[in-house]
Parts: sequence; C-alpha cells; structure tokens
Amino acid sequence: MKLLPIYKWIAGGMPDFTRQFQDNENLFKQAQSFWNKLESVSIWILLIFIVLSILLVVIYYQPYNNTAGRHYKPTHWAVFLLLTFIGTFGVTWLFEYIAVAPKLPGALLLEMKIALCNAIYASVLYCVLSLLWCLFLPTNAYRLIKKIS
Repeated sequence: MKLLPIYKWIAGGMPDFTRQFQDNENLFKQAQSFWNKLESVSIWILLIFIVLSILLVVIYYQPYNNTAGRHYKPTHWAVFLLLTFIGTFGVTWLFEYIAVAPKLPGALLLEMKIALCNAIYASVLYCVLSLLWCLFLPTNAYRLIKKIS
C-alpha cells in the first residue's frame, strides 16, 4: 500500500527526496530504493500512530482514572497527550530506523519528518478519541466536552 502521500505535507514526496541525487545516477537509484522500502513499511508506520493513540486513550480513561487520586484534572489529560506525541515520535522513528536504515544523506531527516507527522496525527487522534469517549462512554476523567442533557 502506498501510504506515504499522507505524510507529504511535512516530509515531501519522492521527487523532493530524490532531487538532490539527480547528478549521481548510483545515488539516485539508491534514493529511489530507499523510498520504495520506506513505502513498503508505510502500513506499519500508520498502524503505530493508530495503535498508540488508542492504547493511551484507553489507559487514561480506564486504569489510570480508576485508581485513587485526582486524575480528572486537565493537566493529567495533557500529560497523556504529550506521552502520545513523544511515544509515537520515538516508536515511529525507531521502527523506521530499524526497518529501513538511513544510509543516504537526508534519509535520517526524512525519517524524522515522517515520525513527526505521525506524532501529530497521533495527537489529533488522541483528541478525537477523547472527545468521543467523553460524549459516549462513562468516565470520571477530565471531560473535554460535557454532555448536554
């Protein structure tokens, strides 16, 4: 599946990445190969942000908020949002680094841009899932939007 285009707004596309290697045919082919390998693992990159977002929302709204303490404050929710962002960035970048080693100039930066974009997507999904949880599921946690009823 070709999913890297959803990261294009921050990481650019294949032509943007390979442009710097146009003068050297060998490096140009390596750059295309690198991009294709990254594209082949893009489903896993996408799944990282989805799974981590869901996991951290569930942890926040279930076990964390069911323990004793005042966890329903907005700062606790924001800490979990920050954990989602940092965790997704780290896991995505580590996965990319292991799956497709960055041996070309600019490849590490490309992987970091994709990891950053993944972290942004994870944070947005965390917020959306939090809103849905607050609207439709019972919780004693901080509610982003309270039900009107």
